[in-house]
Amino acid sequence: MKKNKKKMCAWLITMVLGLAIVGCSNNKTTTTTERITQQTETTATNTSNTTTVGEYSDEDLNTSYSDSDTKIELSAGSANITGEGATFEDGNIKITKAGTYVLSGDFDGQIITEVGDEDVVHLVFNGVNITNTTSSAINAATGKKVVITLVDGTTNTLTDGTSYEYADGEDEPDATLFVKNNLTINGNGSLNIDSNYAAAIKSKDNLIILGGNITIDSVDKAIKGKDSVTIENANITINAEDDGITTDGVLVINSGNINIEKAGEGLEAVTIDINGGNIDIVAADDGLNARGLIDDSATDAEKEAYGEENQADTYLKITGGVVNVDAGADGIDSNGQVYIEGGTVYISGATSGPDVALDYNGDATIKGGTFVSTGVQEMSQTFSSNSTQNFITAYYSSTLEAGTEIKVTDKSGNIVVSYTAAKSFSFAIISSDKLTTGETYTVTTGDNSDEVTITAGGNTIGERTARGMGGQGGMAATDGNGGPGGNPPTGEPPQKPTDANGN
Repeated sequence: MKKNKKKMCAWLITMVLGLAIVGCSNNKTTTTTERITQQTETTATNTSNTTTVGEYSDEDLNTSYSDSDTKIELSAGSANITGEGATFEDGNIKITKAGTYVLSGDFDGQIITEVGDEDVVHLVFNGVNITNTTSSAINAATGKKVVITLVDGTTNTLTDGTSYEYADGEDEPDATLFVKNNLTINGNGSLNIDSNYAAAIKSKDNLIILGGNITIDSVDKAIKGKDSVTIENANITINAEDDGITTDGVLVINSGNINIEKAGEGLEAVTIDINGGNIDIVAADDGLNARGLIDDSATDAEKEAYGEENQADTYLKITGGVVNVDAGADGIDSNGQVYIEGGTVYISGATSGPDVALDYNGDATIKGGTFVSTGVQEMSQTFSSNSTQNFITAYYSSTLEAGTEIKVTDKSGNIVVSYTAAKSFSFAIISSDKLTTGETYTVTTGDNSDEVTITAGGNTIGERTARGMGGQGGMAATDGNGGPGGNPPTGEPPQKPTDANGN
């Protein structure tokens, strides 16, 4: 149920579904078994113990460096280099071979890689402040992978200018921290990025963030990994004029704290898996957006039709963590499926149609966790009837103000669910694993108090108002519980097409 407003990205549908999804399905980013990885070397001067849930390469987890590694001591427009593989040329640092490079100090210039296609460059940020007013601060246009380690206790800063100077025919780099291929960020130090021209962090293959305290202010996108983005153990704060965290493939969040204080769309990908962490999103557009991709050469009519299709391999899946969304448009928007299987999810959607708190083209099921969303009745959708966890759909005859508490209590007065809406609303969806079939609950919302005896699946309070019907085509056919009409997909969700390492 799209409203002809979704962004369409420049990839062929067949390329995305055939290559980005099927091609990556041989590897999974996440597993259900936690393992502890300890990186130690007898000669290391810095190590970091990291608990991870996903499967990663030794390169991704390596935070070690030693006295034998090349040291680059920066000072304004110059550098003192001890070791091999790096040179100071034309005001920039050029890294010409694989290896570990320890950087410290302040620098006006750029860090550039000129290495082989299979080379891995390990940059250790040991208190650096890099500013480049004419281009990116880091330009890793070569190599298989760049691994950036943020040394514990250090603060590191990258800043670019408001315009970039390009050679004829070139349009890259186009991010403050730019990596042509794969990028991994690890360690427990801090990284501040002030992006004044385009994106803040961009990897044109896979992007993995396994730690650090990362603060981003960007005039464009904050974080983009073209093929995938995986996040664990990181504390990330974002203020962006465009999207917060985006990829043209797979987005997986396993743990950490992500605070998107300002963005166009909060999280955007073909598939989104949230398995843990604390995620707070304030978005001018959609909060969580799972969308397919279509080539920009398609006509407007083709794009419109594609945006209204059920894109079977597109989904949002939440199994754990705490997710808070305050969205100016759709709170959750999936061109395909929505699976809520755990965690705690609070959604405050738009205050006027046609945007809604929960929007999907295929199927939306809830199997576990706590879920509360608020929005408007126009074009509203709720969970599908094949959900295995009970839920309540509430329609209100008048608009309730921002700050109104939705509270569900059992017959003994115990609070089962409580949520204070961030914005005004006339429609809500409430679900909890504590809503027991056959039991009676009281739903209190402002001056409204309703009793409901739970039947298996969907339960309704109030009636959809005439204005909730919207204009022509304003209300989709329903399955009896407010979900979309027709036969929903059956079986298990598609396998997560994840590949943490980009192999």
